[in-house]
Amino acid sequence: MRQFFRVLYGLGAMGMITVAGICQRPSGGISLPAGTKLELAVTRAVWTAKVKAGDTLYAETVFPVAIADKMVIPAGTWVEGQIDSVTPPTRRQDRAEFHLRFTKIVYANGYLAELNSTGAAVTVQVSRGSDILLDNGTQMEISLGADLELDGARVAAAVAVSHAPKPGEFAHATLCRPTPGSPGSTGMVMGGTPGTPPTVIPGGPGMPPTVIPGTPGTPGTLVGASPGSPGTVCPAPPIVISSVPESGQELAEKK
Repeated sequence: MRQFFRVLYGLGAMGMITVAGICQRPSGGISLPAGTKLELAVTRAVWTAKVKAGDTLYAETVFPVAIADKMVIPAGTWVEGQIDSVTPPTRRQDRAEFHLRFTKIVYANGYLAELNSTGAAVTVQVSRGSDILLDNGTQMEISLGADLELDGARVAAAVAVSHAPKPGEFAHATLCRPTPGSPGSTGMVMGGTPGTPPTVIPGGPGMPPTVIPGTPGTPGTLVGASPGSPGTVCPAPPIVISSVPESGQELAEKK
């Protein structure tokens, strides 16, 4: 037991400590463990008509990763990935399915960190009539699939120049513009005649009256009536309803 505490004391003296999953090494390196979660927002919309496997996906962090009072990945850090496959929504199901592979993190000072075995199966609630499958600002959560080794000094330099996304920064990319409907109009009746009643001429004694038929009226013409229009209603923005991490083996099978 004494030997065990001597080892712990020795590690502390060397400057290697692990707090809440982060390992800080004497060289200033930082190791983020596999399973660390990143909250992302898409920064370039994915268009329904153009998307295909192999397309690049661009996003940025919207919530910082900070452990032991030290910022490791600040909000506003860029994340790049790739769309391995996509299944668009159908008439029966208003959902799109993505398999995504995340390849790198780019800090505000240009420091680049490669991501390994980090992917996600993402389900998006989106209408078949939507022109976008992932909008600017669509949020999702991913998890690191492998430990991420970072240079502590370069991370600290990046934190000093990073800027978190501002509220309202992500403008909707859809080209759909809602238009109000019109109630229509009843129009007015033009022309027409009321017609004339029959004329009755009394007959003589013992004789029936003589009836001269009247003339039927004629209907008027309805002018200026319109049924109105329902207007244009745009589909709701896409929303990620699930994001399931994919392992290195699963990602390898999709190459």
